[in-house]
Amino acid sequence: MAQGRPAAFTAKLNVHDSYPKHSGVLKFGKVELNEGKGYSPETGIFTCPTDGLYLFMVHITVYGEGQSVLVKNGENVASLHHTNQPDQLSYNSSQVATMSSVIKLARKDEVWVNLWGQGRNDIFATEDNDTIFTGFYLR
Repeated sequence: MAQGRPAAFTAKLNVHDSYPKHSGVLKFGKVELNEGKGYSPETGIFTCPTDGLYLFMVHITVYGEGQSVLVKNGENVASLHHTNQPDQLSYNSSQVATMSSVIKLARKDEVWVNLWGQGRNDIFATEDNDTIFTGFYLR
């Protein structure tokens, strides 16, 4: 099977996609970098062009509760659950939750971020606060 170029991408959550009410794939629609064209902002899924080791990182800005999972081909790889207690919430008390993982991929494997939980995620993005999904080929 022919191999493509190694890939690297960084995509951010659009401001208008803040506070998602759905479960399933979180689409990071604002693509900052997409070398190798492996990431699709339409689907929110990275499709591996070249066999190898890849590093994926997810940084989620949360005001309240945020739950997500890094998924490879339908299998959970890493997860995060972040919550602020109600008495800890105050104006501008957003925080960042982070997860990362090195994953061995074969060509056409897929990786994405899934939302999970009670159907409510206080994940957001503003002009000053980013929610980011990034990944790149290591070797």
